[in-house]
Amino acid sequence: MPDSPNHAIVYGASGLIGWALINQLLVPYPATNTFKKVTAVTNRPLDLSETYWPEPDSRRPELQLVSGVDLRGWNKTTLLERLRQRVENIEDVTHIYYLVFTAMDDDIEEVATNRRMLQNVIDVHNLISPKLQFVAFVGGTRGYGIYSPGGTFTPPLHEEMVKNLPPDYAKTVVYPSYREILDTSSAEKNWTWCEVCPDAIIGFTPNGSQFSLALHWAQYLSLYAYNNGIGPHTQGNSTNPIAKIPFPGSLAGATSLFSPVSSTRLAQFLIYASLHPKTCGSGQLFNIADQETPSTYGSLWPHLAKWFGLIGIAPSEPGPETEYNKLKVGEMPEEVSSLAPGEYIAKYRDVFAQWGCQKAVTGGVGAGNRQLDSVGYWLTFDRQLSLERLMGTGFEGGRGRDPVQGWVESFGLFRRAGLIL
Repeated sequence: MPDSPNHAIVYGASGLIGWALINQLLVPYPATNTFKKVTAVTNRPLDLSETYWPEPDSRRPELQLVSGVDLRGWNKTTLLERLRQRVENIEDVTHIYYLVFTAMDDDIEEVATNRRMLQNVIDVHNLISPKLQFVAFVGGTRGYGIYSPGGTFTPPLHEEMVKNLPPDYAKTVVYPSYREILDTSSAEKNWTWCEVCPDAIIGFTPNGSQFSLALHWAQYLSLYAYNNGIGPHTQGNSTNPIAKIPFPGSLAGATSLFSPVSSTRLAQFLIYASLHPKTCGSGQLFNIADQETPSTYGSLWPHLAKWFGLIGIAPSEPGPETEYNKLKVGEMPEEVSSLAPGEYIAKYRDVFAQWGCQKAVTGGVGAGNRQLDSVGYWLTFDRQLSLERLMGTGFEGGRGRDPVQGWVESFGLFRRAGLIL
């Protein structure tokens, strides 16, 4: 067992970011003696044998899985009692990673619900975790106003811009409330905090994820390849793609600039920031991306398609682009000439069952289907992130990585987990 006083607790450990964070903590990142214990907290049941996290060994911190923690349904008193009962050594928790978010149809209710959940978690730990050193949470570019048609700010997006969100929009986003809670709750305490802001997160979860674009497109590309004569045994190994597949969106959606990040890189910076409170604490916000140079979906699409033995080509939708610029998050044009990825998956999902991919039958993006289908249509504006502040922290990953790498790593894990052909 590593000789370290650090005990990390991860709320939302089964989600897209949470899975990667637990994985990196157990690797262990950044070194063997960084954490002695990691507690993974989930609401949904999770079978450790199906997580694909590193197996126990002498280098790895002790892992404790605590499922069935209902932050949305429990009040503060219940949460306090349950955590005391179920989390061993909760009094030794030194680092909190808060990755929980509940999406709701009503934006105001969504803010109130998510605000209450974080407040309860922080209040409880202030009572029972006297050794707490750092709290980190993950926000997103919704906090830069990208849910407004055409965006809100002129990119590159700098961290200071979040202070200037239009009031009517700001009240629909929970991140300002999180900052207020953490500022107030950490006052005169021995712990500090930071916020990390990604845009599109590319990563793996073993049981699906509501807003995983990588899984959504992987299932689409996998089925499309199969229906065009490319068997599962050749996908991922093809050097001679034979079938063409257009990017599922508009030309503007394919060419707009953005800053994707792999869940691995995001997780590593979360850990790094939490271990460098003087550099990364005091409520600072840090943008995160795979590299400083922005990407486009149009440039990534051929690489993603090729992994499945396909030829990724430009969008087939003619426009008009000016109409697409008016679309809101989750909206699609009235007329689209081909099936959206989610519609295609629904039509051919029985193929997964035929090949014994039971997780692919039941595990997908679920409620996030419509929003992910619309990515190539409503995100028609540049929204790249400035990484100047990130690079000033000394984070060893500051050099960046090829954005395609995160997609390819995820595809391989999806296949291993039976989520694609």
